[in-house]
Amino acid sequence: MKAIILGADGYIGWPMAMKMANEYGEVAVVDNYVTRKLVADVGGTSALPIGKDLKQRAENFSKHFPGKKIYVEEGDLRSPSFVEAVVKKYKPEVIVHLAQQRSAPYSQVSAIHALYTQTNNVATNLNVIYAMKKHTPKGHLLKMGTMGEYGTPNIVIEEGNMEIEYKGRKDKVMAPRAPGSFYHLSKVFDTYNVAFANRIWSMRATDVMQGVVYGTRTEEMIDEGLRTRLDIDAIWGTVINKYCAQLIAWNKLLIYGKGLMTRGFLSLQDSINCLFLLAENPPEEGEYRVVNQLDKIYNTYQLAEIVQKIGAEMGYKSTFETIEDPRVEKQEHYYEVTHEILPRLGFAPKSTMEEQVRQMISDLAAYKKYWYRKRDRIKPNVYWKDTDNAASLKSKWLLKHTGKGYAEDFKVSE
Repeated sequence: MKAIILGADGYIGWPMAMKMANEYGEVAVVDNYVTRKLVADVGGTSALPIGKDLKQRAENFSKHFPGKKIYVEEGDLRSPSFVEAVVKKYKPEVIVHLAQQRSAPYSQVSAIHALYTQTNNVATNLNVIYAMKKHTPKGHLLKMGTMGEYGTPNIVIEEGNMEIEYKGRKDKVMAPRAPGSFYHLSKVFDTYNVAFANRIWSMRATDVMQGVVYGTRTEEMIDEGLRTRLDIDAIWGTVINKYCAQLIAWNKLLIYGKGLMTRGFLSLQDSINCLFLLAENPPEEGEYRVVNQLDKIYNTYQLAEIVQKIGAEMGYKSTFETIEDPRVEKQEHYYEVTHEILPRLGFAPKSTMEEQVRQMISDLAAYKKYWYRKRDRIKPNVYWKDTDNAASLKSKWLLKHTGKGYAEDFKVSE
């Protein structure tokens, strides 16, 4: 199968690239390394060292998997001409679209961060839609969304459309959206844009509403040089990954608010397996398919207990510290999700959360010196109610590279 992965330098993108190259013999990947720049811009770094660029990583992959090839294209997906040129060159049967600003806290830093998040995410998605319509109209768009689009409704989160009755009439509507950040809102825009493209052009698409991903390893990571990035700071890290880092750095875990905020989770390996399974089993021609992608549901306190227990078994004693929740979200809520499509296609988890947490703690401990100096970034420094967060997060690189006039408008001195 001909495939392109957009955002292949990312946490999920790189292991997905290796999986597809290993299975199909070759895959084309695209990135402009902006995640590295945005993470560094607010004082973060990958907790585990990775190759300097995709070309180096692709060469290393080919050494360990002889005869398998990753073709690298570097460029900005906000450029319609660049996206069109790449899609025209490879004419893929499937495009796995992971190339977006993915951090909710980053989108809440200030007006410029929210502006960048939404213009970047919406523009790249529209460019992909138009390029596919022109050069591979029967291709499959496998688009990464997020369970965060739904929020925490007081009803079951359905997979796709749900039937409603109002004033004696019935209809099917998309499951309601109530995003929790400007980032999540950008993904809602994407969902409606993809659904609209399907309606007018019969675009074949899978919109993946993914739960929170955790872990450090996938099957293709047979060498340390094939690892993917791992973010553990308060802006870019996800909750389980941050707990594991806090365990090692401070011997305490930071519990936001009541710790009863509930979400769906799945491991990095399971995320890759799910996406590959969806690529192998595309929707029917002209179908728009929504998939809720998760394994199990936990609240954040339950997750902390799991990390604390595994950490203690590995010699790390830890305590819990309750801090103010930086987000604006329900502290206690109903949460139930329908997720039937992936199990019907044959998905089954590869390992338990306990096994994954143990592996992650081991991996982080081995590279503690590499990221320990950044431990102050583990504490939250972006608050949803603050429209202009800490001065250290002004992000000069972002201001210089998002368009002429932004620096002047926001009065940022060099």
